[in-house]
Amino acid sequence: MSQYSFYQIWILHAIKSYGVVPLNRLYRILTGNRTMSTLIGVTEDKTEVFFASLPHLKEEYFHQLVDGFFREGIVSENESGIVLLKEIPEFSLVTNGSHPVNYLMHPYSFVQLRDVTRLWVEWISYHRYEETSYRPLIQNVWLQQLFKRWYKEEKESITPFWFSSVVDEFQAWNNKQDESVKGHWVGLFNGAKSTAALETELVSLWSFTTVEDCEPLSRLVLMKWVSDVFEEPENSPITYRWFSKMVEWISHETSSVQETVRLFEKGLKRTEIARVRKLKESTINDHLLKHLLLTKDAFYKRVEETKAAVAYKELFENERYPKYKEAKDQFEAEGKKMDFFLFRYYQIKALKERE
Repeated sequence: MSQYSFYQIWILHAIKSYGVVPLNRLYRILTGNRTMSTLIGVTEDKTEVFFASLPHLKEEYFHQLVDGFFREGIVSENESGIVLLKEIPEFSLVTNGSHPVNYLMHPYSFVQLRDVTRLWVEWISYHRYEETSYRPLIQNVWLQQLFKRWYKEEKESITPFWFSSVVDEFQAWNNKQDESVKGHWVGLFNGAKSTAALETELVSLWSFTTVEDCEPLSRLVLMKWVSDVFEEPENSPITYRWFSKMVEWISHETSSVQETVRLFEKGLKRTEIARVRKLKESTINDHLLKHLLLTKDAFYKRVEETKAAVAYKELFENERYPKYKEAKDQFEAEGKKMDFFLFRYYQIKALKERE
């Protein structure tokens, strides 16, 4: 498949991973449409690695690529969606990591994670840090403060041995990767905010001969790195501690979502929050559900305590997992109206409790 572009290879692997998937849904997943149905869908199917993996893929170009697959007889379409007709080679970046929060971060938060990690690696590359005179190449003040917060917590443990250990962690991970990953990993730390001097330093440190910067692939390489570190923290204890802190401190939520959750936990009803914030009630529902899905231990005590919630909770007991239409038909047959928010609430709880 060497004649195919990265975009083509990645789209084919997404189709392979799903088995069968509606074409429009596949496009929404690849570009990162953050509707609740899309977020729940990728979590259900354990295909988080594809979510928002090609955020800048134009719809017209996407359909051009897929049309090419049809012409070549690689895919076909049935009433359920598009399916793969031919075997395709494995691709190391397709990972079955069990840490979806890393893939479902808000795009702005992802950029922060990438850039602050770039700052961290830059500092490690230069093996120095003087709190009053250090001048990082990344000029984002907030990221510098985030880095300093980490440094103040960790400085007692930062010794020459620490530096050699963290570089060993990087190299051990890198040595396990195939060439498609190795050739782009250093590209994570190259870009408009870096300099030729830093490129030389990094190329020397990692023993690479060239620096490539392919944005879609770099994103996936970083998320593979994060996922691998979380999967086997014992292999990368220093890197694991870094990413754990950053995921904790860099919120995957927007300030708007946080404000909605704050008002809800303060006791306001969803209709009241919509009125106060001058937003649609459906938007308020989405905010509350996104927080629930993307925050590991989140739940809403006031929802659990309402009598209306009992019927929805029962839908998912004994490891049952009904689809929305199935549950809606059941409610209507009993002469009841389905509350979309309460159904999604218990659907997400059941999803999070799965192994």
